[in-house]
Amino acid sequence: MNSRDWVVQQLREDEHVVVPIGDNGLAVSRPGRPDAVAYCCERSTIKIVTTAVVARALIDLPQTQMVLVFLSQQIHTDTYEFAGDHGLAIGTLGNLHGALHSCDNIGTYQDREEAYVRRRMASLRAVTRVRRKGHSAWVLERPGKLRSITIVTSDAYEVTDLEFTNALNQYSTLAPDAFVATSPIVRGFSDRVSATARDAGIKLLTMNDFVRTLREPWT
Repeated sequence: MNSRDWVVQQLREDEHVVVPIGDNGLAVSRPGRPDAVAYCCERSTIKIVTTAVVARALIDLPQTQMVLVFLSQQIHTDTYEFAGDHGLAIGTLGNLHGALHSCDNIGTYQDREEAYVRRRMASLRAVTRVRRKGHSAWVLERPGKLRSITIVTSDAYEVTDLEFTNALNQYSTLAPDAFVATSPIVRGFSDRVSATARDAGIKLLTMNDFVRTLREPWT
């Protein structure tokens, strides 16, 4: 059983009507909505989902709307933006379930964190473009001579030192400027997390505090 067959099995267990397409594709029939078409990355052979993997998916299955992965950590930092430029979503099986129930075109699906970040930034004149660079990483372009800012977000109720350190390691090539807690429950950070952030030279902010800094130069 390959990865696509496993996904088909899971969807059928949830009473979806699914038709396999080729080796890696599938189509889900939905009452009152268009068929949803997805391409499953084969987890036994694809360790990192790069732009080349997405390009191959488009060649193998031109009608695909979503590229399915099994771990968000497997996605290269350039892949989200490349997929979005081609009208595709990238997500896990859980994301596919959400898209099947909420989107006519599952290629437009945004997970909760992405929808929140984009909605908050869209309301600000200080941000001209949001570029997704990872499951929880974003480059925010700003107007005029203000430089872009790279952030890593977390929607956890409490940010632990382990989570913070893992996020820095996962997105080390992006050289993030700030770690932003998006949960409204978070009011501050532990002394340990704050010390780790100081040592790393990264700002540690709640979303509301971060928004207030966006008009600043960020030297």
